[in-house]
Amino acid sequence: MAYTRYNESNVAENPQPGSTTVNHFSGNEGWATKTFKNWSAGYQARKSDNSTRTPGTFQARASNNSTRTPAAYQRRNSSNTSVSA
Repeated sequence: MAYTRYNESNVAENPQPGSTTVNHFSGNEGWATKTFKNWSAGYQARKSDNSTRTPGTFQARASNNSTRTPAAYQRRNSSNTSVSA
């Protein structure tokens, strides 16, 4: 899980990007526990003028950009007909 970032001259950058270790699945869901690195630890959201900003939470939008409440998931078949469980 090691990663080293290099610049355009192939020299290792200092400092290296931050990361956190993530454990996906605890092992009792029927899947093996997967451990990986989240390399977004050093991410900083920016505005168009390059000043920092706080990212907002996700908000679903309609085609006219008005906010909407997402509908519950509905499984569909290849004919786009609803399939019940």
